[in-house]
Amino acid sequence: MAMARKTDETLPLLAKADGLGDRSPDEMGGCASGLFFSWLTPLLDLGNRRPLEFADLYQLNRNDRAAHISKSFQAQWSRELRLPTPRLWRAMARAFGWPFAYAGFLKLIHDSLQFVGPMVIKLIIEFLSQPDADLRVGLIYAGAIFVSGVIQSFALRQYFFYCFETGLRLRSAVVTAVYHKSLVLSAAAKSARSTGEITNLMSIDAQRLQEITNYSHAIWYAFFQIVVSSYLLYLQLGVAFVSGVIVILLLIPATACISKMMQALQEKLMAVKDERVKVTYEVLSGIKVIKLQAWENSFTTRVMEFRTNELARLRTYYIADAFSDVVYNGVPSLVTIVSFATYIYLGNTLDVGTALTSLALFNILRFPLFMLPNVINSLVEAQVSFKRLTAFFLLEERTPVTTGDLTDVGIALHNATFTYEEGAEATPALTNVSLSFGSNQLVAVVGAVGSGKSTLLAGLLGDATCAHGRVHLKGSIAYVSQQPFIQNATVRDNITFGLPFEHAKYQKAIAVSCLGDDLKILPGGDMTEIGEKGINLSGGQRTRVAIARAVYQDADIYLLDDPLAAVDSHVGSDIFKQCFQTALKGKLVVLVTNGLQFLKDCDAVVVIASGKVAEFGTFADVSAIPGGVLTTLLESVQEAPAEETYAVPETAATDDEDVANDDDGVPRRRGSSMRSDTDGDNKDQNGALILDEDRATGDVPWSTYKVWIHACGGFGVASAVVFFFVLSQLVNLASTFWLSYWSGQAGSSQSDQMYYFWIFTALNVGYTATVFVRILTLYLAGLRGSKVLFQQLLTQVLRAPTSFFDTTPLGRIVNRLSKDVYAIDESIPSTWGMLFGTIFSVLTTIATVVYVTPYFTLVLFPLGALYYVSQRYFVKTSRELQRLDSISRSPVYALFTETLEGIATIRAFGAETQFAARNEDLLDRNQRAYFLNFSANCWLALRLEFAGTVVATSAALLAVCGHQADNSVAFAGLAGVSLSYAFSVTQSLNWSVRMISSIQTQMVSVERIHNYCVLDTEADLYAPTTVQAKLQAAAWPQDGQVTFQDVDLRYRPGLPRVLRKLSFRIGRNEKIGIVGRTGAGKSSLVVAFMRIVEPCGGRILIDGVDIATIGLHDLREKIAIIPQDPVLFSGSIRSNLDPFSRYDDAALWVAVKRAHLESAVTSLDDKVDERGMNFSVGERQLICIARALLKKSKVILMDEATASIDANTDRLIQQSIRDEFVDCTTLTIAHRINTILDCDRILVMDKGGAAEFDAPNELLKNPKGLFTNLVDHWRDGDES
Repeated sequence: MAMARKTDETLPLLAKADGLGDRSPDEMGGCASGLFFSWLTPLLDLGNRRPLEFADLYQLNRNDRAAHISKSFQAQWSRELRLPTPRLWRAMARAFGWPFAYAGFLKLIHDSLQFVGPMVIKLIIEFLSQPDADLRVGLIYAGAIFVSGVIQSFALRQYFFYCFETGLRLRSAVVTAVYHKSLVLSAAAKSARSTGEITNLMSIDAQRLQEITNYSHAIWYAFFQIVVSSYLLYLQLGVAFVSGVIVILLLIPATACISKMMQALQEKLMAVKDERVKVTYEVLSGIKVIKLQAWENSFTTRVMEFRTNELARLRTYYIADAFSDVVYNGVPSLVTIVSFATYIYLGNTLDVGTALTSLALFNILRFPLFMLPNVINSLVEAQVSFKRLTAFFLLEERTPVTTGDLTDVGIALHNATFTYEEGAEATPALTNVSLSFGSNQLVAVVGAVGSGKSTLLAGLLGDATCAHGRVHLKGSIAYVSQQPFIQNATVRDNITFGLPFEHAKYQKAIAVSCLGDDLKILPGGDMTEIGEKGINLSGGQRTRVAIARAVYQDADIYLLDDPLAAVDSHVGSDIFKQCFQTALKGKLVVLVTNGLQFLKDCDAVVVIASGKVAEFGTFADVSAIPGGVLTTLLESVQEAPAEETYAVPETAATDDEDVANDDDGVPRRRGSSMRSDTDGDNKDQNGALILDEDRATGDVPWSTYKVWIHACGGFGVASAVVFFFVLSQLVNLASTFWLSYWSGQAGSSQSDQMYYFWIFTALNVGYTATVFVRILTLYLAGLRGSKVLFQQLLTQVLRAPTSFFDTTPLGRIVNRLSKDVYAIDESIPSTWGMLFGTIFSVLTTIATVVYVTPYFTLVLFPLGALYYVSQRYFVKTSRELQRLDSISRSPVYALFTETLEGIATIRAFGAETQFAARNEDLLDRNQRAYFLNFSANCWLALRLEFAGTVVATSAALLAVCGHQADNSVAFAGLAGVSLSYAFSVTQSLNWSVRMISSIQTQMVSVERIHNYCVLDTEADLYAPTTVQAKLQAAAWPQDGQVTFQDVDLRYRPGLPRVLRKLSFRIGRNEKIGIVGRTGAGKSSLVVAFMRIVEPCGGRILIDGVDIATIGLHDLREKIAIIPQDPVLFSGSIRSNLDPFSRYDDAALWVAVKRAHLESAVTSLDDKVDERGMNFSVGERQLICIARALLKKSKVILMDEATASIDANTDRLIQQSIRDEFVDCTTLTIAHRINTILDCDRILVMDKGGAAEFDAPNELLKNPKGLFTNLVDHWRDGDES
């Protein structure tokens, strides 16, 4: 969409640099270029000259782009949904199956040619055993090795390329399908899936399906290799091999059991992983309230409990995997032993040709049997992912609201009952609603907290399910949610929301939403980037941006969920007159409000009580109903002082020069808890807030490997792992040489044959045992490393300053805690295992070939140089591509989490297509790096496999030529061993470089995690023991006396002070109201008081103690804060009121009742959904108030704690607060005038200082005073 693309200008999707970024691989060359992957050479050259940037990367081919892939998949999935049992894999197969099938044909060619090697070994051994053999025959054999090797390389690389391309399409299909499905989920379905669970589908499950395509063909080619190998072994060993076949058949049930066991373990592992990601995401989403409540340590413990459970499952999985590897590694050895034993038992003598040819065939047999467990495990994981994805794709979708019989703009409901749950037993949230509205109407909806006001709007939007009755709506919709949806973009892009920019219409939207003055203050004006969730704006500003967005849409119907609760009286009055009554005249406006003063100016009033429409009509008619709900509400408000009915000047707004409002309602800056005169400026001159993700370049530093090694247990553990790998390889080498020696003992007796056999058997058993030990040692070391690094990562992130969360999108942090943690959990240990295995295999091969044919050293050094240069040439580019891949994944996840936050707004505005296009753009951007990284692997593999073919051919040529000097049987045997190993070096050379590249790219995950493990932290949580002892001895704070002494505060160097020599003193148990116009500094006072940003001058004292001399938790644990924006965590009412079981049930119920929550809470174990979405915003505020009532702090901060609560409930809450906090010092940033008029004193902030500070009555005596002026504005709003 236009808006989305404009905000991504710093991350160009179609950038051009060095002539590469504007072309796709299809445009880079013809058939030969594709066969040799030479189209990548320009990119590799550039990558060796300098670190690559996104602008350098080729575009994806058209068929690989997300938009095309999504269209293809959705067509096939729609077809699948018409079947009785939809199967996701069938839809995938139909959409993307042809390239995958062609890849299978190429693999058949490769696998057929790989049997040339063992047969040629036998022919060469026979050739070497003949003194008068014709040299030309030997040269033909060597030529056959070369030709077959080259053809195999081309076939194998193209096979992997087509498989990977299929996998890339699968991932794009899954990511786009999950995103699309999330846009249409019903409320009940969404509540059944946490954000963390859905994110896992996009990250882990999509990645697994992508990876499985490289190995899925192994299901058939493994059996093909087994069958052909078995037949050729039969030709070598005769009926003796039947015994080996019997062993294989007997092991098939064991394979099935192992597969079933691994599937069960994998499902359990994924379930606990989902739970851990879910709770981690919740903690990060609520990090601001966690910090203010001093809960970091406790929530770290909570997450680590889930992590411990996950690691326990992973440990079980690793042990089972180690046993699985041993079983499958031992199968070829067992088959070899049984076959040779039977061969000898039948009276045969094992000769060199038969032994080494059989061994080569057994080595071919080893690969499918060795790969089979990995393939089965991967297929098991893929099956689990298919099941999880299918279950998600089959979730209930929201039912769009239809126009019905409506012929003109309007809304009609007939006995409609709305619910957020599924099934016949679903509890209705709003019942039997019958209403009808037409165009050119302004309809107000009022009611108590939790009565169903927001549900009415959700029902009209289709976000609440209409279980009974009918709901019809005709016309385009604009929606303002109670908690405004703000994108991580500029103010302008948030307002235009994808529509073309029209200056006149835009200026009108700005004017009627009263945003003009705010934009003048912002550093970049309307081009200021306002951060994730609008963190760079106050609550009132966020609401006004949402109102401006709605006005700019020029819709037919406006659904507004209590937008005036977040703005002050005169601003609310202006918006109501200029916007709702004037600018939207002729539209249908449905306004949910707690501002009773606006009702008389509305065309109709809907009164909702206890989940039903209690009254409906004009204000005059409804307010005249004797004993009616609205009448009672008006009367209850009139019983209080007249002022109590209405709102006061806006204090939700922060210091708009540069202050932000926390997610939990505490206004704050882009600063940290470090001192404000040393903080870095996070905004550039254009108003950008979110920092680009750090990206290291060059080699992964040795320090990163040291971090990993130390986390795994240190160099002692690493040495033990290497020792067991070396030992297992030496035992395997000894087994091969012993076989050569044994088979060279022609004419030995059967007893001697058995002697040789038992030693051969012992060596094979020893090899199997060392394989188990090396795998288990590596896995357990990796498990320890995962535990240590995750704990360091989590601890450091939760201890990071609040500025870090302001400038870092949540998706970027989640990426560290999901994909990168997955890498250190599972990918890195297995890659290290494969790397060690292949490196020692290559070294063993080279040593063996050199030992047999010393002249091989003439070939070795040039090949070694080629190997080294190719590896360095490749790794430089591959490493940067991997880093670009990692960095480009975060925006995909960030957009997804942002979308889930604003799903109601996106759907209401009909912006699903625009956001889906944005998702596709970001996904394509990520896939470009991933695609090129894999293609570079193919480029390298093709060249290294050619080098490997040269090694094998050279070994054969040298052996053939050496035949002229030594034609003994012993030489033939040694030459056969040399050739056996030389044939394996092709794959080992390629695999070793790929593993070196893989480990470097995967170690980027360790690097990225470690970068977060060394983040700057806030000040110490606790003061030194001696200071704490003094505080405890004095029962601090005992009196709650607060003193500000010449406090200065600036958020970053270069910015003006927002508090200037602020001085005042609050006495014991005083009740202080804090007011002031926008930018006056009232919210900065809270920022300084809670040490969100440290003052750059002056002191703040509580009972004579300078709060800068104590720890953050020493301070925050003693202060109760009730935020404007309530934050709840999934769990129960009990866990949200008392997360760490410090109070008994009796105390919890007292808090519930005093917060007037009895109607919403039936049990302390009532379920709370993620972010408390099953409670209204007002109910969430009441839960937070109950939480503060429990804390019994001496100092209380209230930041518009009742902004989203109806006036009657507010009056009751205020009375509870007065009763409960009578012995406390309270500082109240007020939104309704009644919350401060009875305070002992009023602090009027202006220009960062205390302009007025006295009792309300005294301040009102000054007709020109600031407080008098504010009250006059409020009274004007009342009278209007």
